[in-house]
Amino acid sequence: MPEPRPGTAPARPHGRATAPGRCAHRRPRSDRGSQILEFAAYFPLFILVATIALETFFAFVAAERMEHAARAAARAAGTRGVAGAESTARAALPSWLSGADVAVGGDGRGGYYTEITVDFPLMFPTPGFDLDLSRRVEMPL
Repeated sequence: MPEPRPGTAPARPHGRATAPGRCAHRRPRSDRGSQILEFAAYFPLFILVATIALETFFAFVAAERMEHAARAAARAAGTRGVAGAESTARAALPSWLSGADVAVGGDGRGGYYTEITVDFPLMFPTPGFDLDLSRRVEMPL
């Protein structure tokens, strides 16, 4: 290894000179903390995707429960009349859909229909997101 010139710092083992006043055996920078930064960057995206998935799941559950209640009410309309059908629909709906509008009537061809409409059930209400879910079942006689 060649001798360093007077007034310069000695060469590092890999060929680079160290700056004056710096230690030649300095530890290389580590990645400590980089995982928490990646987590902090992706966490809001994860929460958004999880929330959308849950909202979609609950919308499908609500639609399925409304369909079941409408079918039960349309069947009851054929045996007990319109008044009995509405109470059957309300009894078949879960408590979190109790604010639903239930309409029961004749379909004009001798059968009955039941239509259930409810505001889109959101876990996290969002301003400007105002949708209705509606299910209609017709039952011929």
